Amino acid sequence: VEPGSDFARALANLSLQQLINDTLEADNARAMGVTIAEDTLRADIAGNATFFNAEGVFDPAVFSGTLATSGLSEGRYLGILTNQLRQSQYINSIGAVPPPPDTLVDRIFRHRQERRVAEIAVISNDTLAPDPTPTDSALATYFAEHEQDYAAPEYRSADYILVYPEDLATDVVIDETAVREAYDSSPDAWIDPEQRLLHQIPFETKDAALAAYELVRSGSDFAQVAFDSAGIDAESLELGWFTRVDLFAELSDPIFAVDAGEVVAPIESPLGGWLLLRVADAKAEQVTPFEEAQPQIEQALKLRAARETIFDLANDMDDIVASGTSVEETAASLQLERKMVERVSSIGQPEDILSLQIIPDAREFLSELFFGDIDFPSPVIETNDGGLLVVEVTAIAPARMRTLDEVEDQVLVDWQLAEQSRLAQEAAEATAAAAGSSGDLAEAFETTFEVPEPFQRNQAPTLDNVGLDTVEALFSASPGDTVVVNSADGTAQVIARLLDVVSGDPIADSEGHIAVEQSLTNGLISDVVDQNTAAMFNETDVNIDEDLVEQYF
Repeated sequence: VEPGSDFARALANLSLQQLINDTLEADNARAMGVTIAEDTLRADIAGNATFFNAEGVFDPAVFSGTLATSGLSEGRYLGILTNQLRQSQYINSIGAVPPPPDTLVDRIFRHRQERRVAEIAVISNDTLAPDPTPTDSALATYFAEHEQDYAAPEYRSADYILVYPEDLATDVVIDETAVREAYDSSPDAWIDPEQRLLHQIPFETKDAALAAYELVRSGSDFAQVAFDSAGIDAESLELGWFTRVDLFAELSDPIFAVDAGEVVAPIESPLGGWLLLRVADAKAEQVTPFEEAQPQIEQALKLRAARETIFDLANDMDDIVASGTSVEETAASLQLERKMVERVSSIGQPEDILSLQIIPDAREFLSELFFGDIDFPSPVIETNDGGLLVVEVTAIAPARMRTLDEVEDQVLVDWQLAEQSRLAQEAAEATAAAAGSSGDLAEAFETTFEVPEPFQRNQAPTLDNVGLDTVEALFSASPGDTVVVNSADGTAQVIARLLDVVSGDPIADSEGHIAVEQSLTNGLISDVVDQNTAAMFNETDVNIDEDLVEQYF
């Protein structure tokens, strides 16, 4: 967590609130006379796996050693444990609420488990209504009603420096002797070990494996033997490529003792059973010579040196920026590239959507761009992805309302989509009304209707572009009613007729009924505990010194 960040302060406040809550609960428990017997403490310690030895039983030596490592005396630990157990008993006593009434559980269960059966079709707006053409007044009215949707956000321009170790690495010179030393010091890094492509047939007994082995040795096809003796098809035979270190020692020696195409005598598997293995292909050990490895090693050494250099660069940048020097002058002084962005929003969107300018990926960039004042460079920031960043705001274009002339093309598109959707919905509702509660909807709309699996209130039917809006409409309908709802993406109409209502059955789904009861009980317990917590805070004067939080976090 970055010190000074909003997240760090939020985390600190959350921890403080928890400490205060724990203290208040412990004090209340003590005031109510909740005590912890020595036998309870002893049983808790003896059952704590932290203090178990290798045999899995409590060990006084492990107990003492663990406390010593944690910097706790036995008395201090017992005091902490006593408070924890006292607090736990206090909370458990508060949460000892009676179970919810059966009538309530039953009604909620039936409500949640109720399902709907419907016939549904999704018909595009284009099919139901033609493309509309607006009048000037209609477009102006639509724009006036949605003017806020077309408002221009605040845009900012800036000069900035963003440099990474990779940028500095290009200027680093590495002596060939250092490259050679790095190559020689890690010989294994440049060796691709010998590999084998294995096919395998597993057997439960040695005799079965030997019988299959003799068949293969006599000329039978390995894949055919696998199918006849173990029911394994050819596609399931291949295990993949393996080096010696990838295999158990019992397997590696015999496997790497044969050539490609040969079968290894049956081997007892360390995991049980017997294995008949065929080396389908082999790759010899490959050593990358120094000449081929040199560019890669040199680049790695350059990057390592650049990472060390960047700390010195950060100090130099700090000194220059702190003196009030602009980003442009700082970049020139340190021979770094000054970069620019022009009119960018707080979400990183250029005002000119066709702009080819690059917005930095570093998450700190936009924060600094919209935090700083104009012509005041930010401090040097070490970005989360390992770079150094300085931002200087050079221009601010305040948020404003755009005119219709500026956004007319987009307003036209939006109006046409909205108007066509309205007309399509009206057409669909008229057709559905004409069909009535028993008419053939498929014939009326000249399309196919589907009947998906029954669905609950929080489930969308398993049909593309059908969302929870349709579900809500059907749960407000009666059998025979037809509803028309905009599709999930707004480009079509969902026509759905409710066919049946399936009630929840607590007898058939006893586990679901129990789950509802437990959920209600947990909710009651949570409410009681929350009310108790609120009462404790109301009765106790608790203040947090925000200046100290700011100072330490």
